[in-house]
Amino acid sequence: MPLHQVHAADGGRIRQKRVCELDGADVPFDDVARGYEAPNGRTVVLTHADLADLADLPLSSSREITVLGFLDADRVAPVNYDKAYYLGPSNPAAARPYALLRQAMLEADQVAVARVAIRTRESLAVLRVREDVIALQTLLWPDEIRSDAGIAPKASSCAPRRSRWPGT
Repeated sequence: MPLHQVHAADGGRIRQKRVCELDGADVPFDDVARGYEAPNGRTVVLTHADLADLADLPLSSSREITVLGFLDADRVAPVNYDKAYYLGPSNPAAARPYALLRQAMLEADQVAVARVAIRTRESLAVLRVREDVIALQTLLWPDEIRSDAGIAPKASSCAPRRSRWPGT
């Protein structure tokens, strides 16, 4: 059963009109394109062919995880973590390198910083050992982390008060 958007007061159907913000004209669906604003303020319009070409381009790391380096496990603040995924070897030949990486990270108490592509987005991630499995945790970029300014009360408002009773 399809549901429609309706006006609560009288039940009239709500329609979404495509209107050009420059000239106010109604735009038919066939004339709608995708675009983005370039740094110089100019709008770049992409055609359906442009979008099809972009969809065919694979990310350079679409089927791999590239380890960039290693850090002590406590060097990455938990506020930087985003989503977690469990990793396993993709085939029997990958089982030995998987086990070696897992054992090396456990013995050194380190995590691996890696670059990975998930769907169409390339991200930084951390590989860490969780029980016997390597877990990949994507990292948030600095601009994606909410500031903590103004959340905690000022230290002066939390100071202990003196007792009014002598000897206590």
